[in-house]
Amino acid sequence: MNNKVAILFDGAFFRKRFYTLNNRNPRTSDVQDTINDVMTRVTALTVHQNSNDILFRAFYYDCRPFGEKKKRPNGTEIDFSNEPSYRASSAFQNDLKLFPQMALRLGDLSFDGWKIDDKNPGHFKPDFKQKSVDIKIGLDIAWMSSKKTVDKLVLIAGDSDFVSPMKFARKEGILVYLYHMEHIVKMSLKEHADFIL
Repeated sequence: MNNKVAILFDGAFFRKRFYTLNNRNPRTSDVQDTINDVMTRVTALTVHQNSNDILFRAFYYDCRPFGEKKKRPNGTEIDFSNEPSYRASSAFQNDLKLFPQMALRLGDLSFDGWKIDDKNPGHFKPDFKQKSVDIKIGLDIAWMSSKKTVDKLVLIAGDSDFVSPMKFARKEGILVYLYHMEHIVKMSLKEHADFIL
């Protein structure tokens, strides 16, 4: 019997944790390595010895990089599409689109003005907010669970907002795995996972 596995990356969380753990930003090859590592760990936890875990699809949730022009508090203009971070994010996402068994789910990055830079007092930095990313994750979990598209879900995240979708998946008979990448997470998130990787 084959168990179909879906791996869901909260992209912003994954990038931040990867940077913390490795002191560098992830490359597309690192995403593939993570998928392979997760599949190995999930298979190792398989209860039925005669079952095989196969990857159904990996889902990577992120925001499109912000590339508009805005005025700084001092009146000068900045074109965010010329920033190195914009080019790096665009290239990373374009590479992910070509991965086999990978679906890229993109929300929007909202510019909410400027805020004081805590690390550099007296300077300002853009105040960006993610839009629609968490809801896309929740909807995909609900869709795959209700349609019995997969047997197992692996959530690479650390946000307790995902507790409700996790509970729904488990009620639908889906095994839920949590991979929090050594991040300190709330007990409620661990409580509603069947396995912690």
